[in-house]
Amino acid sequence: MTFILAILAIYIVYNAFTVNVFVGIGAILILLIYAYFKWFSNFCISRAKRVYAKDPEKALSWFERAEKHRMNIGQMETYAFYLMREGKVEKAEEIYAKLLKAGLKPELRLKIRSEYAVFLSKTGRIDEAIAELEDITVHYTNTVTYGSLGYLYLLKDSVRKAVNYNKEAYDYNSDDPVILDNMTQLYIKLGDYNQAKKYADEMLDKKPYFAEAYYDSAYVYLMLGDTERASELIEDAKCCRLTFMSTVKEEDIEKLEKAIDKNDKQFAHKLGKFSGEEEYSEEDFENLPEIVEEKEEDEYYDEDDPFI
Repeated sequence: MTFILAILAIYIVYNAFTVNVFVGIGAILILLIYAYFKWFSNFCISRAKRVYAKDPEKALSWFERAEKHRMNIGQMETYAFYLMREGKVEKAEEIYAKLLKAGLKPELRLKIRSEYAVFLSKTGRIDEAIAELEDITVHYTNTVTYGSLGYLYLLKDSVRKAVNYNKEAYDYNSDDPVILDNMTQLYIKLGDYNQAKKYADEMLDKKPYFAEAYYDSAYVYLMLGDTERASELIEDAKCCRLTFMSTVKEEDIEKLEKAIDKNDKQFAHKLGKFSGEEEYSEEDFENLPEIVEEKEEDEYYDEDDPFI
């Protein structure tokens, strides 16, 4: 498409110059102005993504420049994610409000609503986030919605929903590290550390890039008495960059590291155990999936997907 536009621009300029020099120069100026407004936002966002890992604030400044020159829907969606990642919640909410007021196709609206639900959960509005995701997933599901809602059910201590939904999520995509981490945490909350280890190991094979994966795995190994492996994993957790979206904080990692040093098996996981107040039957647990030891390698998912 870019090549075709370039050929068209050359054709326009050539014909303009056949009229006279001034018309040709005018055509060039018009095309330059058009290109500036058309592609400058793309350039700014490309720069933002490139510098983000080293300098998040500089990245956000590039996004601000792009916003001044009008962003399309996809660019606004990307901007909102990076704002959320860096804890710029007021600006992120402003962008999401604009997106949700825009005339979007039904599936895209559901996708952005699911991303907004993640935003709600990260800003402490857990019940709103759950209600939004439950409504969305009647019509629209993907790996992100399964991972997000599965974790929220764990967070809310909803035993039946946590068990059933995370099992459904695993059946949907057993290769996703977030879903595997949710399964690891589910078994931690159930107190079955041997089964939690199977999910943790499966998850670690995917080489996850988020600290929660290593924190949860380290906890499992501590509970199983392998403090050497737990220490290795907590070091991996410390190497991961924590953001506003992270569900594990630096102090959580530090506390677990001290517990590993002391071989303290009484140490409580950040999510704790299920409260036991909700009624459920043994049937809820009978059909929980167990990971097989030998599993064929599937194509790895896109780790740049922001919503995890």
